[in-house]
Amino acid sequence: MGKVFSELQSEAYRESMDGCDLHVYSAGAVAPPLQEAVSYFEKQSDTVIRLTAGKPENLLKSIALRKNGDMISCGAEYVHDEAEDRELLIKGTRKSLGYRRSVIITQEGNPKGIKILEDLCKPNIRIGTATGGCLKGIWDDVSSKAGLIEQIRSNIVEHADACGSLMALIHEDKVDAVFGWNAFKNIWPDTCEAVELPRDLQVYRSTAAQVVTYTKNRQLAEELISFLVSPEGRRIYSSYGWLHNTGSG
Repeated sequence: MGKVFSELQSEAYRESMDGCDLHVYSAGAVAPPLQEAVSYFEKQSDTVIRLTAGKPENLLKSIALRKNGDMISCGAEYVHDEAEDRELLIKGTRKSLGYRRSVIITQEGNPKGIKILEDLCKPNIRIGTATGGCLKGIWDDVSSKAGLIEQIRSNIVEHADACGSLMALIHEDKVDAVFGWNAFKNIWPDTCEAVELPRDLQVYRSTAAQVVTYTKNRQLAEELISFLVSPEGRRIYSSYGWLHNTGSG
């Protein structure tokens, strides 16, 4: 299986890249299905792939600094847009791996009994939102659709800069609910609950994969992306909660 590296600064990290066929970067919260898909692809293609997971901004800084890497996957198209504008990714190589649907994520067992969006407006409800990563602005999108910006904003007590740190607010009992993705329940099945939103309030965002400008093996990187959007690749992503027809699931 492609090993996940979270540290980008050490000599051990640099040495670990020797002998691999591809170096793949992934935003943290979209890494679980990608890691499983990479493992399958390695066996089928007799390749060695190293997977580095972390915050998108840190991954892109590493790519720009080191001028290496072959593919990256992030949880929102705008992240790829910005990386393209910085000439870190090759235009025309991006493909969508599936969608995630916005939901309300609560602590396991949903102790505050949150059933609908309006419950987030009640007194003594602590809400966490993301100010970075793939969930940036989602609370605004959902709350604005419902006309509940003022009421929900007054209960926001914590901000997080990425999906992992957002879920840490739930795990550490700092908030009662966060605006998250349906796939979180599949990734953290024992520590949270997902409360569905009405279809007209839902927001969808695409998880994408794209070839890095500095790749030394573009053909193999594009073969990996083609596998990720193949029936088997989509099956893997579906098992983690990713959707391939918006409105399904």
